[in-house]
Amino acid sequence: MSSNSKITVSKIAAGAGVSPATVSRVLNHRHLVKPETIEQVENAMKALGYSIPEHKITAPREEPVIILNIPNINNLFYTEVIQGATMSANSHGCHLLINQSPLDHGSFHGFCSLIRRVNAAGVIFLNQVPSELLHQINQMVPVIQCCEYNQDADLPYVSIDDCRAAMKATEYLIASGKNKIAFINGPLSFKYAMERQRGFLTAMSNADLSIPKSWLIQLPEVNYEMAYAAVCQLLTSEVVPGAFFAASDMLAAAAIRAAKRYHYHVPRDIMVVGFDNIDLSAMYTPSITTVSQPKFQEGFSSCEMLLEKIANPDSATRSILFDTELVIRESTSTNSGAI
Repeated sequence: MSSNSKITVSKIAAGAGVSPATVSRVLNHRHLVKPETIEQVENAMKALGYSIPEHKITAPREEPVIILNIPNINNLFYTEVIQGATMSANSHGCHLLINQSPLDHGSFHGFCSLIRRVNAAGVIFLNQVPSELLHQINQMVPVIQCCEYNQDADLPYVSIDDCRAAMKATEYLIASGKNKIAFINGPLSFKYAMERQRGFLTAMSNADLSIPKSWLIQLPEVNYEMAYAAVCQLLTSEVVPGAFFAASDMLAAAAIRAAKRYHYHVPRDIMVVGFDNIDLSAMYTPSITTVSQPKFQEGFSSCEMLLEKIANPDSATRSILFDTELVIRESTSTNSGAI
């Protein structure tokens, strides 16, 4: 009979007809794995002469840890996403650990150490992560991408069609009689920024409209004060935009404040559209027309998908794109509503 030390996870996985990740889940988080999967892996282990450690079977049920990684906890957009993921985790008896840090080659080893230190059952990424790092982490634990996702990585995600949503918002401004539209954007290292800019430019091109390069305001981060300064500079130029489309409601709020400073009336002189429909957009004066995305549902669904992936590591990869809605408020019209 073989000794346990000579039997690898890969051999067990091959004998059971599952992935090494499945074997790891059975050994470390068996109460999250479906009974039939546990039986399949354990039969293969027995056939190889592997004696299953008693403590692995009889250990008391622990509260599994799920890591939710975000780029910036100060961004109000993430609040509802976190609430959704938390509700899902709590309903399954899991603990959600919020981790704020970029995920790049410099921070990769530290993040992997965190996964091992807390014995994480899985990871939800709201960050833009390079493909090779995503796949390496996915070899350790299941990974789900939420809101932000790497289009080059064949890993599941929950998000929206940012390009289509931005096109719809821009087309609304054009239909409202605006042909001089500026765009305020976040860092292009993020998928949402690239796709929202692509949607904006596509809608403008489809309408045979062009804008000066300076009207594509590119910010290094979603920052209110940076956006305010950039819009103020634009509003002191010889030709002033008749509308601003912002990649976030925070940036839209900065545009409204700048317009007021230079005595432009919103929406009569300048219309403003934001993105995300955070609480601020309804409370601001004037209230902000915005693209609403289902933030709570995105967080909830990403955690549900992760837990399903933990229970069935070899299940087929699937992703979800939620619909968006353009919510019309005072920054573009005195008549509120949704389209």
